[in-house]
Amino acid sequence: MRFLHIRLLGPAIVGIALFIAAMATFPYYGVKRIDAETRRTQEMLVERNISLWISDVEFSLTAWTIWDEAIAKLDNSFDQEWADRNIGASLIGTSRTRSAVVLDSHDAIIYSRTDNTVKDKPFFARGPAAMVKDASELLTAIRSREPRPAKPGIPSPLATSRIEVMGDEAVLLTVSLFQPDFGTFKPKGNRAPVLITAMPIGGTLQDFFGKRFLLNNAQIGPLPTVSPDRARAEIAVGTQGEIEVLSWLPPTPASDFVWQSLPLILTVGLVLVAGAALMIHMTQTAAQMLMNRERQMRHAATHDFLTGLSNRSLLEAEFSTLTKKGPLMIACLDLDGFKAVNDTCGHAMGDELLKVVATRLRAGVRPQDRIFRLGGDEFAIMMPGLSAAEAAEICQQLATSLSAKVLLLGQEIAIGASFGISEVSRGETSCEAALKGADAALYCAKSIARGAVVIESDMDKYKTGSQALKMVAHR
Repeated sequence: MRFLHIRLLGPAIVGIALFIAAMATFPYYGVKRIDAETRRTQEMLVERNISLWISDVEFSLTAWTIWDEAIAKLDNSFDQEWADRNIGASLIGTSRTRSAVVLDSHDAIIYSRTDNTVKDKPFFARGPAAMVKDASELLTAIRSREPRPAKPGIPSPLATSRIEVMGDEAVLLTVSLFQPDFGTFKPKGNRAPVLITAMPIGGTLQDFFGKRFLLNNAQIGPLPTVSPDRARAEIAVGTQGEIEVLSWLPPTPASDFVWQSLPLILTVGLVLVAGAALMIHMTQTAAQMLMNRERQMRHAATHDFLTGLSNRSLLEAEFSTLTKKGPLMIACLDLDGFKAVNDTCGHAMGDELLKVVATRLRAGVRPQDRIFRLGGDEFAIMMPGLSAAEAAEICQQLATSLSAKVLLLGQEIAIGASFGISEVSRGETSCEAALKGADAALYCAKSIARGAVVIESDMDKYKTGSQALKMVAHR
């Protein structure tokens, strides 16, 4: 009888065991496909993140390039002293740019300045003419896109960039077109001056991007030298025009899962149930690790890495969501006295101060409000469901909070903040137009007093329209 039971149950047990083993080996067929999809996703995220970082740098230059006075002093009648003070010294002193060259409408050099801290480095030691030559393709692209004639109203930034590598030195080279903002001054001819800037990338490129985007074993090299098993993104060019590629070891969750589960598959038998449960757990762990990594990279793409605030890439989406729910107040602010802190105490102190500003802004708004860092010392706040008076009261409280002294690295620092507010009704205007309105009110506030708050609809109480244009042109 016992032998009969074995004969009856034996095939069933073996069949069940084979079925479970077959189900356990089924994921092997999708390993390559899953790993390839993961790799392509990460490559696209890295390329998008690099593009967003470059876009933020290009936008920060609009403080110097979209400016009526720049057209007047660089194109209409060149003023060397003005250019050195408001382009060279200001740009190098308040940003990470270390070399600036201005070209006239004929693409001839009319002004250049290089910071003493980098003038002996190989890229910068070649002089401004070499930098202009390196940027020739970028310059041609800008000239081909230059509007003729210029469109009315505040123009959109026109800039293009690329990373150039010389030995161990990497530089972000950017070409930006000077444009009038309110049309007080216009270019004499059909072409406007151009600004060429060079920003050194601290450390090696592989360290800079590898740590920024959490890449495993990041390396920089020519495209032909990259092995097929490494993910890659084209990010730079060498001095001879050769493509430089950022490569790294991509995550392989499917392969990792297979190798980790192999011993369990070989021991299928009495521990089949335990093995199956363990494999499910490992699958969930691998998937969670991948989701966490992707979540971190998406967060890095949409948030400022210094302050943790949302960056410009989320403006349109948040604006669309909030305006569908009802009225919305948008406030633009920038910091009074921040440049002096950078000039006297250094960029490290300025970075710490920006973190304190972000903390105070978070503490001073409601949970449903949204804060954005637009670049440099410029911020924006979206406040849904408030009247103009209520929004102005909150901004006044924030101005008081930001003006309170702060102790950083043993030094007592005091700054201020001015606010401009724009009111948006449901579906009434675009995000860009609302920001421009708040920006205009901000310029009005800065002309009144430090820490002032001005609502766009109340600007006429402080100045006439022509006075507003003059004030913006000389900001």
